[in-house]
Amino acid sequence: MLRTGQLESIAFFEHSLQKAKACSKRFICKVEKIMNIHPLSVYHFYHELGFTERFYWSNQENSLILTGIGTLVPFHHSTEEQYSAIEKEWKRFGEQVYIEQENCFGTGPIALGGFSFFDNYKNDQDWKNFGTSHFYVPKLMVTVTNEGTFITSNYEINEQTTVEDLLLQYKEYDDFLEKFGMKQPSFSQSECINKDEFEPNEWIQSVKEAIHQMKNEELEKVVLNRTLNATFSAEVNSTNVIYELEATRNVNYVISYQLKDTVFISATPERLISKKNNTVSSMCLAGSAAKGITKEENTEAANWLLNSKKNNGEHAFVVNYIRETLQQYCNELSIPSTPRIMATKSLLHLFTPVEGKVYNHVSLFELIQALHPTPALGGFPKEEACKLIRELEPVDRGWYGAPIGWIDLNGNGDFAVGIRSALIKENKAKLYAGCGVVQDSKPEEEFFETGVKFLPMLNALGGLRNER
Repeated sequence: MLRTGQLESIAFFEHSLQKAKACSKRFICKVEKIMNIHPLSVYHFYHELGFTERFYWSNQENSLILTGIGTLVPFHHSTEEQYSAIEKEWKRFGEQVYIEQENCFGTGPIALGGFSFFDNYKNDQDWKNFGTSHFYVPKLMVTVTNEGTFITSNYEINEQTTVEDLLLQYKEYDDFLEKFGMKQPSFSQSECINKDEFEPNEWIQSVKEAIHQMKNEELEKVVLNRTLNATFSAEVNSTNVIYELEATRNVNYVISYQLKDTVFISATPERLISKKNNTVSSMCLAGSAAKGITKEENTEAANWLLNSKKNNGEHAFVVNYIRETLQQYCNELSIPSTPRIMATKSLLHLFTPVEGKVYNHVSLFELIQALHPTPALGGFPKEEACKLIRELEPVDRGWYGAPIGWIDLNGNGDFAVGIRSALIKENKAKLYAGCGVVQDSKPEEEFFETGVKFLPMLNALGGLRNER
């Protein structure tokens, strides 16, 4: 066996099954430290176990990688109370699982998933597998941290379940990891045969309409998104896209979530909220400029951005909103008075980090619901901005710009916002990019900015291969 020895495994399942049945539990969780397993290999070969769901997560600091495959338990809701409904189901699951001992951060039963941008989005067939919320507890999960690599395997039990049943399932996972856990996936990019952007003049007209409404109403900022459809010569391999994004990453997350035949993938630089015990982290990311080619050009662009009245005003909306929101949940809050520069692969951003200590009763789902969407993703005021987005954007956002991440049974977790993203199905990909519009925005410049934001994902998909 690749993992725990056979006698130790038998002893674990005998003891756990007896305890779980005695406590009327429905699930058993086993966590083991392991060597020589690569999370991307497990992600790639998930179908060898007959699974149709997989999730890949690599955080900004590159200090945590999660790959979860197969669904033990799904959680999904389509009501406007989806945040509280998912939280209740997650707590209920926690009461039903037997855990032998406390596990290290990022291991054990974890719910992976996210929400749509709007609670009641349009009936868009592109997003039908995802709905307005979808989480699942994986049957098998790889965790890579600074402490090592771990395997979490989760098992459903009932009164008839035997130790032999659990050992058989355990052996199936063990054989899979031994055969595929370090097997190198074959990487190949399909050729992009067509790119179709939403009509530029119509989008620019939408920006002009937003600016016009700001001059006549209380609306101060709105974030408008546009899409680019790319068609490839063969089915897009999301493993390859992850590999390309990881190879060129600097300060961004790399996230991929596949449900059935559809993959949502994001290289977002933006955290919504993370929580570890009572410590929470967020960020204000708004105001952008294209990077230069030389070091001198980058310095010039950064100085321009730091002194741009328009971009600093846009950034201030986000800072004030996050401060006012988190003050309701925190007894300590630290936010620097001025932004600094965050440099991604193709853009410079105004960035302000946020750290706080929340009250004991505050949950991660409460914070997600309170914050989303921030003015960096929706606008300000929130309700007016979201109403205008609905009016001006012809394509539903689905999960674009929405919270996606993970949570454990202690209420710890991390949620990013799904920007710099694409929705992939077979040989087609729909890319999403947005920009903040304020009264003194220039529509043509906003169009250019969104074009730059397409580039990292388009490059990872292979859509720029013939243009290099």
